[in-house]
Parts: sequence; structure tokens; C-alpha cells
Amino acid sequence: MVLRALLFITSLLVAGCAAWFSVLGIATLFSGSYVSVLIMASALEIGKLVATTYLHHYWAYTSALLKGYLVTATLVLMCITSLGIFGYLSSAYAVNSIQFSNIDSQVGSLQERKSGIDSEVSQINSRIETLNAARRSQEERLPKMSAANARPIYADIERTAAEMQAQRERIVQLQDSKRELDTQIQELKLKMSASKDIGTFKFIADQFNLPLDTIVMAFICIIIAVFDPLAIALLLSYNSTLSKTLMKDKSVDVSNRIYDLSDGL
Repeated sequence: MVLRALLFITSLLVAGCAAWFSVLGIATLFSGSYVSVLIMASALEIGKLVATTYLHHYWAYTSALLKGYLVTATLVLMCITSLGIFGYLSSAYAVNSIQFSNIDSQVGSLQERKSGIDSEVSQINSRIETLNAARRSQEERLPKMSAANARPIYADIERTAAEMQAQRERIVQLQDSKRELDTQIQELKLKMSASKDIGTFKFIADQFNLPLDTIVMAFICIIIAVFDPLAIALLLSYNSTLSKTLMKDKSVDVSNRIYDLSDGL
């Protein structure tokens, strides 16, 4: 009794969830007549379960034509249910995916700007080294020159020092900008972590070096491959236990009648 009750409740729960996702997915697809499609899809889902139960109990008493049609209709409705679930889940993923992709692209753009800053800092450091080498060369020449000839050299040294100071100030500005970019990247990554479902799939996609959409679609396909078939299988299992219980009750009833007749004789 406990197992039969558990099978009944579980089959209804799984079938109800499958029907809910499927009906919403199909109704969303035909949103122009949302309520009408919602009612139609719900009726088809109920019809599928009733047809499955009928075939299980009355298979031997049903004509071949009717059995063929009901089996075909049930299989087609299972496919429709699976497509509806696929549409519902993929639509839910698309909503989060757009936001996630936008944030991811912003992070990529900021990372490129950081790379540009690093490249510019490297160029400035090279320029400063060149200016230092030029200034040392000029300073080495000064003792050998007269005061008149040394004036232009001093002027060049001052211009070099001023340029080096300006370059160093530019490096400080670039480093400040880089820190601001790091802060923005961290804030965006916090937003990305809020979408834990997409973040998990992205981690798996990165590990397998596959596109994010491929991983998500594969996961959705795995879900729909077991969702509605599991509901039908549990419903058939419940009906099997119910049939065996009824047969057992009938055999007990017949035994009791035989026993009563034997007492009467």
C-alpha cells in the first residue's frame, strides 16, 4: 500500500511538473492565443495520461486499430511535451543568458583596456630608459666642454628631465585608471556570480572548452529525455501494482465464496 501510494503521488507530481512546463512553453510559443492554447495543451496532457492508463488495463480488450492510434497519439504527445519543456527551459535560459553575455562582454572590454594601459606603461618605461641614457651621455660630455658650448647641453638636460617627469606622472595616471578598471571588473563579476545557474554552466563550458550554449542545450536535452518518459513509466508502474492488488483481492474473494459454499454443503 505504501509503495503504491508513493508511486501514485510521484507519478502525478512528475507528470504535473512536465505538463506545467510543457503547457507554458507551448502557450508562450503561440502567445497570440495564450489562454486557448493553454486550455488545449492541458487537455492533451490529461488525455495522454488517461490513454496510457486505459491501454494498460484494457489492452487485451481493445481493437488493434484503436490500440495503434492510442499508442501513436501517446508517443506523439510525449514528443510534444518534451518540445514544450525544451521551449520553456531554453526561454528561461535565454533571459539570463542575455544579461550574462552583456556583463561578460563588458568584462572583456575592461580587460582589453587594462591590456592597453599595460602596453602604454611599458612604452613609457622604455621611453624613460632612453631619456635616461641620453641624459647620462650628455652629462658625461659636460666636463670636456666650455661654458658657452655647455649651455645647450644644460638646456637639453632640463628638457629631458621635464619630459621624464611628465612621463612618470602619466604612469601614475594610468595606474589609477587601471585600479578603477579593476574595481569595475570586480563589481561586474559580483553581478555575474548572482546568476549562479549560468555561472556554473560557464565553468563547465570553460573546463571542456565548449560554447556555453552547447553545454546548456545538452543539459536541457538530458532533462527532457527523462522527464515525461519517467512520468509515463511511473504511471504504468502504479497501474501495474493496482492491477496485481485487484487480482489478489478477487482471488481472495473467490476463495472465500468457495469456503462459504463448502460450509453450506
